[in-house]
Amino acid sequence: MLLVAAATDNEIKPLRQFISSLENLAVLVTGMGPAAAAAKLSNYLTLYGSKVSGVINIGIGGAYIGSGLGLLDICIARQEVFGDFGICMQDGIHDFGPGLSQLNEPYELNNKLIAISGNLLKAKGFDFRVANFVTVNCCSGTRKRGDYLKEKFSAGCENMEGAAVVMVCETFNIPCLEMRCISNMVEDRNTENWKLEDAIGEISRAAEAILQDIAAELQ
Repeated sequence: MLLVAAATDNEIKPLRQFISSLENLAVLVTGMGPAAAAAKLSNYLTLYGSKVSGVINIGIGGAYIGSGLGLLDICIARQEVFGDFGICMQDGIHDFGPGLSQLNEPYELNNKLIAISGNLLKAKGFDFRVANFVTVNCCSGTRKRGDYLKEKFSAGCENMEGAAVVMVCETFNIPCLEMRCISNMVEDRNTENWKLEDAIGEISRAAEAILQDIAAELQ
């Protein structure tokens, strides 16, 4: 069984009917933020993990200006990191010191699930980008913070659940893919420029095109 995880019901709503029509797909709404995502996914995998062959985390994200990503781009995570986990200082977020530095290390995403998904997207005519993702507790509301995170992690975009989902999947030894569509640029906050519904539509369209084939290949 392939588990499709999303932070909110809105991000999974266009796919619910499609997923419910197939026996080898399931849905989990985790809630927003890394704590909720880790708790909800851990509970699910504790109960049903033996049946889960892979987890796909889908949703929307904010792209950093100058990263090469733009509105409505479909993106796959190359790596994930907890971007605001550390020591908050005037000049930025510092990593923890010796003995704790591993807590700030990124999670690398390199597994069969990602390779299968990329090949399917290409075969079905979807353009997509591969980038480093940053998971934050507080979404960036200024261009300055976005620029800082982009440079610190050589990142393309940010979200609020991805690193937690990857961390839990590693703990349970289950392959994970994170796939998002860019709904907004990380600039001085201006929601009039956001494309939330369009981004949800695009990520749903891409996911629907490949989910059934992925689930079949992972069996």
